[in-house]
Amino acid sequence: MMDEVKFLQNLLRINSSNPPGNEHKITEIFMERCKEKGLPFKVASLGANRSNFEVTLKGTGEKHLFLCGHMDTVSPGEQEWDYSPFSGEIVGDRVYGRGASDMKSGLAAMYLALESLFLENISPPASVTFLATAGEEVDSCGARAFLLENEKRKIDALIIGEPTNEKIVIGHKGALWLEITTYGKTAHGSMPEQGINAVDHMVKIVKLLDMLRAEWEIETLPLGRSSLAVTMIEGGIQTNVIPDRCTIRVDIRSVPPQSHNELINDLGEKLNGLVAMNDIYKFRVTKILDRPSILTSPSKNLIQDALSLKGNDGSDCFGVSYYTDAAVLNPLSEIPTLIYGQGNEKLAHQPNEWVSVSCYKRSIEFYKNLILAYENKDRL
Repeated sequence: MMDEVKFLQNLLRINSSNPPGNEHKITEIFMERCKEKGLPFKVASLGANRSNFEVTLKGTGEKHLFLCGHMDTVSPGEQEWDYSPFSGEIVGDRVYGRGASDMKSGLAAMYLALESLFLENISPPASVTFLATAGEEVDSCGARAFLLENEKRKIDALIIGEPTNEKIVIGHKGALWLEITTYGKTAHGSMPEQGINAVDHMVKIVKLLDMLRAEWEIETLPLGRSSLAVTMIEGGIQTNVIPDRCTIRVDIRSVPPQSHNELINDLGEKLNGLVAMNDIYKFRVTKILDRPSILTSPSKNLIQDALSLKGNDGSDCFGVSYYTDAAVLNPLSEIPTLIYGQGNEKLAHQPNEWVSVSCYKRSIEFYKNLILAYENKDRL
């Protein structure tokens, strides 16, 4: 069996479900391989068996290209898998396991591309850093820690190895998660007029959100349409008590040029209007997660190089709905960013997650060739 497949299997056999993450176990596999190959590396400890891992290959030019991926995964869930989620089992052309698509195969392929250049003693046109982060599935703690520790380091271009089914992806939607709470006053269920029903007031807010869903909706190619969904609700004490509290969670997916701050301010003004009209009593809005949308022009060198390698004429650029660590590393879309991976995004977070072995091997060559093409004077 090929060495690169065994390497991926080793990563899949580590349970790095987040929470708690335990990404340092993945880091240890990278460390062991780097020591074996003589490749220098850097580890940044985040505590609690968590870390970021980094390898840099010096280039001949002044530019700096980053290849980034996350080491954590979501939980395998309670549904039964046909193959153990931490087995790395091979069936035909598929390798099964949690993270096979999202995104340990992308992580392994990017690293192996850089390692191959090192072993062949090739200096790329630009310096290249492979950065494996912790925590992307929850709070992007690894990407945030990297920024804090590396304020002066410049990233000229960024490749994120998330699953795209080998499509050239130039952006992703933003994600804004809000928690909205209404407050009221308890009373006996048989005397509702003596209390203030927080659940009734939340119904009015849900109706407001339904109106805002249509009012806020825009479409930006290639990312598609923005969206808003109420995804969680909790309230009440018991059947015979008027509830004094109700909470919902709202998942908003944005596209440029939408501003999350403007959306929050608009929502706040409309909620204050409901209070002024005595439609609701008291409320609170809490921001749970805030990831901006990312969009890179197809004319940027990195994207043009990727398109050339794929034999495209520039018309085959796509967007994805999920967010990535690029939202932390490149929040203003100032850094040309390519999202590309061999995994299938539709398999992410699903039971029986798998990746094609042939696609995985092909992506190693793609990343390697893209590294060599970026900022090459003799462009493709």
